[in-house]
Amino acid sequence: MDLFRSYQLVETEGGYDLILFIDTNMDDVEFADEFGKIDPDNKKRLNDNIIDYIKEKFPNIKINMVKIMAGTVLLSSFVLTAPAKVQAAQSPASGLTYTQSAYNYNIKVSVNGNLQSFSARPFIYNNTTYVPLYDLGKAIGGSVWWNNTSNTVGINKNNNMIAFMRGSNLARVNGIQVKMPASIVIDNITFAPLRFIAENLGYKVDLDTTTQTINITNPATKKPNTYTVVPGDSLWLISKKFGVSIASIKSANNISTDIIYPGQSLIIPNQATDATPAPAPGQPQTPAPADNTKWPDITYIVQPGDTATSIARKFGMSTQDVLKYNYMDSDEWFNAGDKIAISGYAPRVTTVRQGESTAPARRGTAVDWNLEGQYLVKRGDVFTIVDVDTGKSFKAKMIGGYNHADIEPLTTTDTNIMKSLFGQWKWSPRAVVIYHNGMNIAASLSGMPHGVDTVENGVNGHFDLYMKNSTSHSASTSKVYIQEHQNMVMKAAGK
Repeated sequence: MDLFRSYQLVETEGGYDLILFIDTNMDDVEFADEFGKIDPDNKKRLNDNIIDYIKEKFPNIKINMVKIMAGTVLLSSFVLTAPAKVQAAQSPASGLTYTQSAYNYNIKVSVNGNLQSFSARPFIYNNTTYVPLYDLGKAIGGSVWWNNTSNTVGINKNNNMIAFMRGSNLARVNGIQVKMPASIVIDNITFAPLRFIAENLGYKVDLDTTTQTINITNPATKKPNTYTVVPGDSLWLISKKFGVSIASIKSANNISTDIIYPGQSLIIPNQATDATPAPAPGQPQTPAPADNTKWPDITYIVQPGDTATSIARKFGMSTQDVLKYNYMDSDEWFNAGDKIAISGYAPRVTTVRQGESTAPARRGTAVDWNLEGQYLVKRGDVFTIVDVDTGKSFKAKMIGGYNHADIEPLTTTDTNIMKSLFGQWKWSPRAVVIYHNGMNIAASLSGMPHGVDTVENGVNGHFDLYMKNSTSHSASTSKVYIQEHQNMVMKAAGK
């Protein structure tokens, strides 16, 4: 069987690009990860085999560049330094298919009148404009998230939430499944369909054909006294959007239940006439127990695309209670795979308190990740990491994680300090202390970059940071590796 299941010739200036689709039964992203581990000598041999393949299949075609694909994931690309000269274009009867350029980069993107410079160039593919999702999120002030375990990414803005699996042509918009042009992954960058994402986040999208610029503008201001319900809405979300109470919305529309439906037109009362304050999410109406180690009777495992609102609807409860029972603020979101509380508060204890320490230390408190640590260090937090053995310290940022924290050094200087601790990048963890908000927390840090990379810091990938009873995101991770982390946590705690 051939290594490549199909190919495509893409016409370019002075020749063609050859796209080879590799034959694999593995998941595209999983295969891409394995492909990335091939050593340089084997990759050179693969490239030599590809050149032989070209000589056999396309002896009369000038090939300038070769791209190797697994589904929508670009595995590798290289330029042929001495392409063969074109002798004669083969006829259609030869079986070769000539197409227009698959990726048209002659497009620009403007957000609210400001031309954007993305880290990777937008392009048009199959009449759809694609942009790097993370860069688009930054440009519009949205929140972009990802989950490597479920291969899922998403973006939140204007109280709208979009989530999808990389490469899928289905997405969830505010919890409702809809079709979309499939995303494309190139060099670990997720390119998303621009119009689909922008319009579902409430933006207006126009194309200026004269300048080949796509203009994204803020949504038109809604009528001052009415609002049309969209999928995923709830009375709580609408009250938060307009700063009025749920009771006043019900009264203005003469409704007695919490049930609303897409397309329904609601009268929004004037804030000045609303005597009842709007709800404040994340502020429990009743305090949580001081020390609670048991889950309530009803719990839930978060699925890809879930939001606090969609989960609340599943269980017939308020979004505010979903956030409250899980100690979350309104601007936070769940990770697929999380276990969350539904009928009462999630377990939580208090062994350290903010402000109890005035400086970083080389000993910290062993804090249980599940019962306490995950609430003290959250996505987006920046903190100091102190190496127990050397006393060296550097800044880091938590970019995600749920069974443990995924972190990245904050700057290139921080990366260099971290690498000096390990000598070379390796999985074997070191005992460290996290200093954050006046707390010194015992932890363990591995030194092997992997997976998602979000910070320009001189290294590609992120690192594992464990606390007491942290575990891996994958069930297949070595138990020895997990135990090594726990040993280092205890060392950092002086035990």
